[in-house]
This record gives sequence, structure tokens and C-alpha cells, in this order.
Amino acid sequence: MTAWAVGGTSVPPFMLAATRAALVLIPMGVFLFRPLPKQFLRLLFVCFCVGPVHLGLLYTGLQTAPASGASIISQSLIPLASILSVFWLKERIGWRRILAIMGALIGVAVMIYEPGALRLDIGLLYILGAYAALAVGTVAIRRVPDVDWRTYVAWTAVVVLVFCSIMSLSIESDHVEIWRVDKVPLLIAATYAAISVSIIAHGQYFRILQSNPVNLVVPLTIMVTVFATILGVLLLKETLYPRYIVGAAVILPCVWYIARRGGPAPVEMD
Repeated sequence: MTAWAVGGTSVPPFMLAATRAALVLIPMGVFLFRPLPKQFLRLLFVCFCVGPVHLGLLYTGLQTAPASGASIISQSLIPLASILSVFWLKERIGWRRILAIMGALIGVAVMIYEPGALRLDIGLLYILGAYAALAVGTVAIRRVPDVDWRTYVAWTAVVVLVFCSIMSLSIESDHVEIWRVDKVPLLIAATYAAISVSIIAHGQYFRILQSNPVNLVVPLTIMVTVFATILGVLLLKETLYPRYIVGAAVILPCVWYIARRGGPAPVEMD
């Protein structure tokens, strides 16, 4: 949806991110009036990483990055977050889980690789930076206890709205003309991202990460590729290539193994 909006229209990335944040605040803004959490500055750091830094780099990269390359780079979240969790949170990753993560990544590569479609693009570097920022935010979330996920979503939207509005007004132009010409795709993409991604997906992602090890939760995001492929075949009538079946057959048992091992881990505070 985002790639369609920023790649196929004149909608610029920071304008889209700011519009998305504004829409999030319509239902979630009420949670800004709750008492500030004890670790509020840490919460703002998390919001900054997963908000304007991640979204700004991601939306910028999606303007030029090839789809297959972007999908592969997005999986860098898993090793980056796992490595950070080991050094920052002192989590442990057994060799069996390491093999399962590697197997799942191989399965993703099998599913999304198209010969001749993967090429070096500056957009890929932006996307790599986006998922590096998300990895930092993902690990930092574990150091922010006792924060309601709705408060997290609301403050992330505030941070995104402020920073992305400033960036949009500074480096993007023709906002009135873009609104006039591409208002429909802008609102469709922003509304979908606000409700489905920011409020539902990211909100529950934050809630789950508060009580479970990073190296257990993050690898499960590999299933996004599987779900996207299935929905593409069922809803968009895309071709079901043999590599999709082979890749899914590799991914599913690996993700099952990752999910069945490990349990809730306490949050270490300093």
C-alpha cells in the first residue's frame, strides 16, 4: 500500500508519514492525557526510532527500491534485533534457534527472489537504515516497562507528526497541488497504515515485546512475507509460483520452532 502511494503517485514520503500520524491521533489522542510514564524519555527515544527515523527512511527508500530487494532488506530486522538483544539485554540465543532463524531467512529469500529483479539501488540503503532504526527501537522497548500500548501508539504519532511535518515543509514542496491531484491515494494509504499498522499491528507488537524476549518475537515477523504472498494470490490473482510453496515449506517449521521455545523474560532496569 505504501509503495503504491509513494512510488506510483506524486505523494512525498514525509507528507504521507505526517498524514498517517494525524489520522492515528484522531482515535488515540485521548491517551496523551494519561499521567506520563516513569521512563518517559526512554519512551520518546523508542518513538523517535520506530517513528520518524524508521518511516522517513522507509518511505524514501520505497520511492526507488525494487520490490524484491526491499523485501529482502526488511528481513535484516531479525539478525539486527537479535544481535542487539544479546549485547544490550543480555538475552541468550541457542544454536538451534540460530539455525531456525537462518532457515526462515533462507525461506524468505526463496519466496521473494526473482532472477534479474534484484539490483543495487540507493533506496535499498535507505531501507536498511530504516530497519536498523526499527531494530534499535524494538530492543529499547524492553527497557520501557509498565506503559500501556495505547499510550505508546499515541506518543509515537505525536513524534512522527512533529518531525515529519517539519521535514515535509523543509524539503518537500507543492503540498497543495499534491493534495488536489493525489488526495485519494494519500488518504487511502495513510488511513490503512494508521489503523492496520500503527494502531493494531505496532500497538500489539509493543505489548508483546514488553513481556517476551526480543529474539523470540522478532523472528515471527517473517510470517508477514508468507501472509502477503497468500493474500496476493487470493485477492490480486497473482501467480502462485513454485518458489512460494518451497519457501513457505521452509519458513513454517522454522517459525514454529522459534515460537515454541523460550518464555517470558524479565526486563532488566538500571
